[in-house]
Amino acid sequence: MKRIKSLNNFIIFTLIFSCGSSFAFEVGGTRNECRPPKFRSFSPPERVKKGPISEVEAESEISFTVSATANPESIIVKVRKKEIERTVENKHSYFQVTAKLPAEFNGKFARIDIWAKDKERNCKSKDGWLIKIKDAVEKVVEETAVEEAAVAEPTAETNE
Repeated sequence: MKRIKSLNNFIIFTLIFSCGSSFAFEVGGTRNECRPPKFRSFSPPERVKKGPISEVEAESEISFTVSATANPESIIVKVRKKEIERTVENKHSYFQVTAKLPAEFNGKFARIDIWAKDKERNCKSKDGWLIKIKDAVEKVVEETAVEEAAVAEPTAETNE
C-alpha cells in the first residue's frame, strides 16, 4: 500500500513539473517582445528632482532624441495638448527631433508630451517634460532696463 501511494505521488509530481516546462517555449524559438522606443537628450533639459524648472524664450526650439527602433512617421509632439510641427532627422543609430514652441504660450508653464511607436510591433511609448516659457513682455522690459542702465552711466567726457 505504501508503494502504491508513493508511486502515485511520484507520478503526480513528475507530471506537474514536466508539463510546466513544455509551455515555457514558443514554436519558432523567438518571443514577440514589445520593445518601445526610448527618449533621451531633452533640450531644454527636463527638471531634476527638486530643481528649478527650465525656462525658455517664447518661440524657442526644443529637441530630443528617439531610439532607432521607432517609426519616424509615428513621432508626435504636443505642447499643452496642441500638436506642433516637428522635424525628424535620421542619425542612423537614433532620430533627432526638433520643434519650435508656438508663440501663443508665452508667459505660461507648458507640458511637452511626446509619443512614438515601434517599427515592427507598434509598441507605444510616451514621455515628456515641463518647461516655463518666458513672457515676451518680460523680455522687452529686461532689455530696456539694460539699455537704460548703459545710457545712465556717466562717461569721462561729461564729468569734465
